[in-house]
Amino acid sequence: MSIDITLVILFTAAIQSIFGTGVLLFGTPLLLILGYKFQYALIILLPTSILINSFQLRNNLDNLDILFYKRLLLYSIPLIITFLYLTESFALRINIIVGVFLVVISQKDNILSINRFMNQLIKYENLYLMIMGIIHGITNLGGALLSAIVFSKGLSKEGKRTTIAACYLTFAIFQLSTIVMFFDNSNIAFSSNLIYWALGPAIFFIVERFIYFRIKEATYIACANFFLLVMGLTLVIKDLY
Repeated sequence: MSIDITLVILFTAAIQSIFGTGVLLFGTPLLLILGYKFQYALIILLPTSILINSFQLRNNLDNLDILFYKRLLLYSIPLIITFLYLTESFALRINIIVGVFLVVISQKDNILSINRFMNQLIKYENLYLMIMGIIHGITNLGGALLSAIVFSKGLSKEGKRTTIAACYLTFAIFQLSTIVMFFDNSNIAFSSNLIYWALGPAIFFIVERFIYFRIKEATYIACANFFLLVMGLTLVIKDLY
């Protein structure tokens, strides 16, 4: 059991327990910075993310934006599978683009022009979902764009988290299936990995009980925007340094 991986899981699981995304988005760059390979990072993070999202969806499926979810299945998932398979052939640096985009989106409630921009962008939602699928397949950072578009919708607090959790869960299931089918997965079943996977749900139950249910709707929206801002700045800084 590695201390650095454990700390990454604890931090990212707490974020995902509140917002529906975080384990892959923050965990991937953190593990890469710590020197772990991309595929091993996925093996550690994907099951953790799947377990947390599964618990988030219990008794909450009525809050799912089903139309958006169906579009994501159609436009994002095939591209995630394709570009994950092709990851070793790509060396794209798109973190800074995604990061700047998130910083801009985080200010949508404060700047009218950004609010209008988001309303226009939603009109091309299918193209947005395709781009998100490509980015997630290559970098594992599609959760950032997923959060941005779902937070821009007029959904309730539960609707936002449920929709993101369902989409993120679907991302992870298809990614893990792709790794099992096409990559060397001999180290997936290591007993040490089970400890990391179990940490996610444990943190989820603690955070949901003592933090999530106590957050009011307005506070949740403000925190969500701050979360997008932090994600954006993190990606920009990581890409620059």
